Amino acid sequence: MKREIIQTSDGSTTIHLPEWNENYHSKHGAIQEAKHVFIKNGFEQFNQTEIAILEIGFGTGLNAFITYLESTVLGQQINYVGVEGYPISADELKGMNYVDE
Repeated sequence: MKREIIQTSDGSTTIHLPEWNENYHSKHGAIQEAKHVFIKNGFEQFNQTEIAILEIGFGTGLNAFITYLESTVLGQQINYVGVEGYPISADELKGMNYVDE
């Protein structure tokens, strides 16, 4: 299946699947979406110092990366497992700009 790296409205990137006309993240912003959905309305709802997360549909790894960054700020221990049926390639990962944000 063909995948293209595209830029979203917040300047971050996501993967687009032309065959399905589907994106891995919101066209309005991959990082914005991850922070709103995964961090603000998920991760931040827990006060424990150790949290286990299972993500079905690991995608680009953005949620895991943002969770890691947030956990270092909050001093939390994260046990993170991500499952992905169609992992992105090393070249695709290099094409994402998440570390520039």
